[in-house]
Amino acid sequence: MNLKTTVKAYAKLNLFLDITGRYPNGYHELCTVMQQIDLHDDVEIAVTDGKGITISCDNPLVPCDERNIAYKAAKAFLERIGRDFAVEMAIKKRIPLEGGMGGSSTDGAAVLTGLNRLFDNTLSAQQLYETGNRLGADIPFCIHGGTALCKGTGNIFTEVKPLPQCTFAIIQPDFTNNTGIAYMTYDKAPVPPNSDIDRMLEGLENEDVKAVSKACYNVFEQLYGDRRIEAIRTELLALGATGASMTGSGSVVFGIFENEKKAENALKFLNYPFGIIAKPINNP
Repeated sequence: MNLKTTVKAYAKLNLFLDITGRYPNGYHELCTVMQQIDLHDDVEIAVTDGKGITISCDNPLVPCDERNIAYKAAKAFLERIGRDFAVEMAIKKRIPLEGGMGGSSTDGAAVLTGLNRLFDNTLSAQQLYETGNRLGADIPFCIHGGTALCKGTGNIFTEVKPLPQCTFAIIQPDFTNNTGIAYMTYDKAPVPPNSDIDRMLEGLENEDVKAVSKACYNVFEQLYGDRRIEAIRTELLALGATGASMTGSGSVVFGIFENEKKAENALKFLNYPFGIIAKPINNP
């Protein structure tokens, strides 16, 4: 056997992110609107006769062993189909690490999708979601893509009207945020749930980018009170963004612009380690 494929692992942004409660097992209950974007890693997958899972990556900061979600995804897929082969993966990273853009989850989702493709779609979409959910709450959405309202731990998603045409200017400053510490910060000083999710959903339903932009929200911005994050948001808005917010637990901040030209012009005036233009990806 010698099967090969390359899968694009698309990043996500949280247009809206709130914590609405906490489960008895310690996990947090979320209400979030996730948007897939065209910034992506490339995940090359090769399956041959034999045993063992190996990973390589062009970013030395990425673990290339069983700690990597891509490794866990390959293992989980083989266990799910009851087969044993040698799986070799090579990841080309473009998504910033520890930025809140789902970089590791989407690599795991790409492995599940790619292996399923190589094995003639032996698992249904629901089975892929279930397999992915055991590895990470964002993975089911990363498999599905598009625009979705996600609840539970982020793993229960409902399709909503896609985000209308727009362009994101995406900035990562010279620091990162740890997700675990972010949730510990919430546990020490919880923030009341934000009711503006209805405004976000109404904006999407009406295909109104400006309304969506004004409804962007991230609970971790309120928790951190980080002036550095607020400074980036302020800069993006001053440069013409209709809305700006941090994604996930940060530290990436995005601005929503009406068109690519305005976003590109804004990036010219921003001096940060990482800055890129991206477009939303919407499922047909």
